[in-house]
Amino acid sequence: MIAQKILERGPVAVKHALQAVQAIAQLPLTEGLELEASLFGRCCGTEDFKEGTNAFLEKRSASFRGR
Repeated sequence: MIAQKILERGPVAVKHALQAVQAIAQLPLTEGLELEASLFGRCCGTEDFKEGTNAFLEKRSASFRGR
């Protein structure tokens, strides 16, 4: 059930979220926050981000492509 919800999300965002979770245990807080901000910024420039935003505004399911 949880895995299915994760699979419905944008693959780029999931990849970056997993990367942040794996790294955060090894980093001091400030470096972890910087990493999270950097990864979030990368997500914001993707086609999937635009698709997700448009789908939300149009009240429809998003069709993510991993770009």
